[in-house]
Parts: sequence; structure tokens; C-alpha cells
Amino acid sequence: MEVNPQPLVSVVIPTYNMEQHIAETLLSVQTQTFGSWEAIVVDDCSTDATPRIVNQFVEQDPRIRYFRLTKNSNLPAVPRNFGIQQARGKYVALLDHDDLWSPQKLQRQVQVLEADETLAMVHSHLWVVRNGLSLWGFLYLPSPRKTTATESKLKRRNVIQCSSVLIKKDVIQELGGFDESPGLRAVEDYHLWFRVSQQYQIAFISEVHGRYRLDKSGTSSRENMQSRLLRVDQALGTVSFESQPKLAKKTRDKLLNFPSAFFYLACEGSYRQSVGASPRFW
Repeated sequence: MEVNPQPLVSVVIPTYNMEQHIAETLLSVQTQTFGSWEAIVVDDCSTDATPRIVNQFVEQDPRIRYFRLTKNSNLPAVPRNFGIQQARGKYVALLDHDDLWSPQKLQRQVQVLEADETLAMVHSHLWVVRNGLSLWGFLYLPSPRKTTATESKLKRRNVIQCSSVLIKKDVIQELGGFDESPGLRAVEDYHLWFRVSQQYQIAFISEVHGRYRLDKSGTSSRENMQSRLLRVDQALGTVSFESQPKLAKKTRDKLLNFPSAFFYLACEGSYRQSVGASPRFW
């Protein structure tokens, strides 16, 4: 297979002990309809079969590159930053080691960024699979009007799924990448999105571009949004994040926004992809 020495997109995949899902994740990259990519897998010193599985892909597909850190960092920011340093593409796509992309994900996102130079970053939606059940995904469908990642909206909550992001490499490098402070573990992505929103435009493409596994044992799922906001706020120092609304108000807002979320994500977004119409972004 011929390797493009200057791919347009560098896919950065940090991994640690993910023998259960890493092969499926890499397959979802290989089946992209967009061809100008490289995948950079950065292993945070796995102790299971993850290295063997990834190296099998490397042997078969030279577009996939494998790196192993010298010691375990226990910080997602560290392998992500290492991968960004190795990236040769104009754009960086972030993909967690257990998430999956739909085949048109990169093609649709590159189309938007290439068409509008004012945008520094785009994100879309990944269908949420909770405890192995896909039906949960209906509850997590976002309303596009609530998901546009402006600075004001990011003061309320993190509206961006990390594995859905495509960002200009020079922007992420200019901002110093992900903050590797231990206090920002599991919210280092939120911290970065907010810094991007302060200086650049971010667009939300109202399409589903893959699957996100929501594991209740994960670090981020054990922590409520208010405590996450506090940690990001403390790191930034000069920003006052808004208090989280009570459960009753959150539930009411979710119900009111569901019709538009279902229409734009499940109906219109799917239709646009199926007929090749230009992506709608917000």
C-alpha cells in the first residue's frame, strides 16, 4: 500500500490496555471514505495484548504508526500530545481507543474545514452506547443550537465529544496542546476546547459520525459536571463558569430540545450523508 508522506489528516489514538476494542477502533479508521490520513497510536505502556494487536495492523497498513511511551503517564493528555508532535497532517483528528467512527466521518468534516477558513475546529456527534446498549443514544442526542461550542456555552458544560473532533494542527500547537497537569486528568479536553473557543470559531456538524462507549466505571463518568467545571475554572484562573441547573430543569430542557435534536441528527443529518449533500453546520 502506497503511503502519502504528507497526509491531510493525522489521527491520534492514545491507548492503554484496550485489547478488547482497539482492533475495531482501527478498523473504523481504515474504512474511511476519505483516504489522505495517517493513524498514530500512542501506547501508554499497556500490559495486555494491545501492542501485539496494534502491530498486526502496522504490518499490514503502513499508514498506521505505533509508538510506546517509556513509562506509564496515567494522563490521557501525555500520549495525545506525543501523537500530535508526530503528526504530519494539516488537521488532527482525535480518537479514543474504544470509540468508533462511521465511514464518512473524516470526509464530511474535512469538507467543512476546507470550505471555511474562518473555522479552526469542527465536531459532530457520536451515538452513545451505554453499558453495551445502543438505545441509550436517543437520550443523548444534542440539539444543534445547544451544541455550538461558543465560549458562553462552554461555560455551562462540555458540549464536545473528544473523538468527534477535527482541528487544525497549527491551532492546537499554538495553544500548547493538552494541559498535562494531574489536576486536569479527564477534563484536559474540556480545558482545551474552552481555550480554542476564546480565540477561534468552532463549528458543530449536525450528523452522527460514529459511536461513543459510555462506561460508568470511567473517570469522567464518576464525576459530576459541576466538579469538572470547577477544575477547569481553577486551571484557567480568570473565568467564572456557571452553576449547573437542578435535575428538574435539566430534564425539562432535554424534553423541550429533543424534537429538534432528533430531526437534525437522526433524520436530516442521516439524509444529507446518504445523498451526498453538503453538511449542515452551526
